[in-house]
Amino acid sequence: MTKKWIIKPPSPLAEQLASNLQITPIQAQLLINRGLADETSIRSFLSPRLGDMVDPFLLSGMEEATQLILTAIAAQDPITIYGDYDADGLTGAALLYQFLKHLGLPVHIYVPNRLREGYGLNREAIERLARECRGLLITVDCGVSNMQEVALAKKLGISVVVTDHHRIPRDIRFICPVVNPHRSDSSYPDRDLAGVGVAFLLAVALRARLREIGWFKNRREPELKYLLDLVAVGTVADQVPLLGQNRIFVHHGLERLKHTRWEGLKAIMEVSSIKSNAIDTWDIAFRIAPRLNAPGRLSSPEVCIQVLTEKDGSAAKKLALRLNEANNERQRLEQSILAEVCEAMEQDDSFYRAKVLIAGKEGWHEGVLGIVASKLVDLYYRPTLLFALDGDMAKGSGRSIDQFNLYEAISQAGHLFDRFGGHAHAAGFSLKRERLDAVKETLASIAEEILDEEALTPSLEVDAELSFCAISRKLIEDFDALAPFGKGNPEPTFCTRGVQVLDARVVGDKHLKMRLKNDGKVYEAIGFGMGQALPSVGRLMDIIFTPELNSWQGYDTIQLRVLDFRESRDFTSNP
Repeated sequence: MTKKWIIKPPSPLAEQLASNLQITPIQAQLLINRGLADETSIRSFLSPRLGDMVDPFLLSGMEEATQLILTAIAAQDPITIYGDYDADGLTGAALLYQFLKHLGLPVHIYVPNRLREGYGLNREAIERLARECRGLLITVDCGVSNMQEVALAKKLGISVVVTDHHRIPRDIRFICPVVNPHRSDSSYPDRDLAGVGVAFLLAVALRARLREIGWFKNRREPELKYLLDLVAVGTVADQVPLLGQNRIFVHHGLERLKHTRWEGLKAIMEVSSIKSNAIDTWDIAFRIAPRLNAPGRLSSPEVCIQVLTEKDGSAAKKLALRLNEANNERQRLEQSILAEVCEAMEQDDSFYRAKVLIAGKEGWHEGVLGIVASKLVDLYYRPTLLFALDGDMAKGSGRSIDQFNLYEAISQAGHLFDRFGGHAHAAGFSLKRERLDAVKETLASIAEEILDEEALTPSLEVDAELSFCAISRKLIEDFDALAPFGKGNPEPTFCTRGVQVLDARVVGDKHLKMRLKNDGKVYEAIGFGMGQALPSVGRLMDIIFTPELNSWQGYDTIQLRVLDFRESRDFTSNP
């Protein structure tokens, strides 16, 4: 797919910031490109300190939530942590469990089955919990859309605290403490927290209130820094921006992961072949998170909670191997559905003309549809909704592009859905099968108004132009100082024009391996998944790439990870 290349112009502030902050001009330019243009914010970014965490009581509902939990603690009421079945909800639930267990409280975790119960609170679960334990229920990464279920819980004698980070439905009336950074009455400065981040702040706030009432006078106070590895995993997995509070959480959480005390995380890293002393956000996003997500997508997330709370190393290893098996099966199902959709698109060009891709079929596994939709967005750059058809019902997931707010679009067609929830880029939903055509028509109409051809052309933003002569090990080390990378703080990308191809070959069936020359310097380059675009030797190209160190047999060499290339020519330069 052809992409727009957009190079960001050099900022006149870069040299001054570099001098004042004693950083390099290229570091200053990268920080400016990420929206950091004043010295105070840059200092905080470069040195993320736990001491700079914002007061959790600025989150609306936090005071009411902690007071209700204190009441439950005083009464020794049983506490149920009701988590979501994805990596964010699972780590958040495990975090609160470990914290409350340390306090000596009667606590257990309930995570709904995605296939039987769906997302969020549900009536059957509430009724079951009312029969078995009552007490207090604390949600993690869900609940803000479930005030009817909260009302049922209260009627059946269960107190409820909701912690969530999803968008809040219009005109909803809260009937219990709700801690959510998207509340309009919240003065908390960072609205992009993950669910696990909100759960962690609840633990911070509760510990503060317990201190005030003398709870720890004769008890050992929990060290919350040991929970930051769980926060890092859930935050990266949920793909929230790694800026502000999230950057603090992930920066320190990655350090905790290197020496984690949780046997389950150790086991997952071991079966994922992760070197704990060098773990980064890529390892979380592409090795840990998929394994935590897989069981909940296919059947039950129970094994995930077991591994995250297991204290025995041998037992944790066995559980982690089960996660591996589920992940392998998840990959097989995804590839099968993806191939079906791509084949259908090849046979019916109306798919290509549509501005929203919508497809459904009997027999598709609904648990993997969100990942398949995400891959289709990458392939075709269209908002994509996939449905698993079962009897008279259709259940599915959607993913979208920056220019199309999926949650808002679905909200406009809300009367057609039985249930839906999500945010701008992702959503889950269920509806009567007979309403599918109406949904297609409505979303197609919305897309027609919003999306023109330019909006449907993906772009690659480039931090700066860079000659091969400027690339060095020191330069790469300067980039590493800006880590952890992720959404909101992407890895630095550069472009070089007039690069000569000295050698090009396909490795591992689909990857492009090249030797490239520019300005008298030669570097090895790798283009993952680009094997089908093998360039001819001697060709002159413009490339977009990230320089990195490639370790092999104890030696580090500079390698260029190529993101895109084309015949040498000018490209767009935008602010």
